[in-house]
Amino acid sequence: MDDHSRRAFVSRLLAGSGAAIAWSLFPNLSAAHEHAHTQTQAASSKFAFFTPTEAKQLAAVCEQIVPSADGPGAREAGAIYFIDYALSQTEPELQSVFREGLTKLGEASAPQTFYELTADRQIALLKQIESTEFFQLARQYTILGFLGNPSRHGNINEVGWKYIGFENPGMFSPPFGYYDAELLSGKKQES
Repeated sequence: MDDHSRRAFVSRLLAGSGAAIAWSLFPNLSAAHEHAHTQTQAASSKFAFFTPTEAKQLAAVCEQIVPSADGPGAREAGAIYFIDYALSQTEPELQSVFREGLTKLGEASAPQTFYELTADRQIALLKQIESTEFFQLARQYTILGFLGNPSRHGNINEVGWKYIGFENPGMFSPPFGYYDAELLSGKKQES
């Protein structure tokens, strides 16, 4: 997928699904975003569910789903921490799907580990498993980790929203206006 179509896909995904509004309806996912925010801010992040090797494997998967080629990606948004929290706290029934999927991905990558492979080889392996439940869930949670509502500590520092040029218009519609946008962005000058 070229850069332009990736950007368009992410924009349509956010705009078409009304993610900014719908996000507030999912408290478990917002808790996962809170955890992702605190984990990425911590100097030494530990995982609640993943082993260090599994975390590296899944982080590499996330980075291929939303790469950092021309801007921030899953790594900068803290998607791996979001997924770790979701599996350990809010969606423990999915643990076996992820653990088995990572095991199979590791076997397919042998003798190297998935994160040690070249980007082209990683993409080729992911194409082979893109119809599996593991990959479908990994893609879903990676996108949620990248485009989550920043007020719920989703995409860290709004990296996902900034990348696609999304500005939450609900904050600046009547009775609020441009002056609120300036105040919230820190641009309002002292009188």
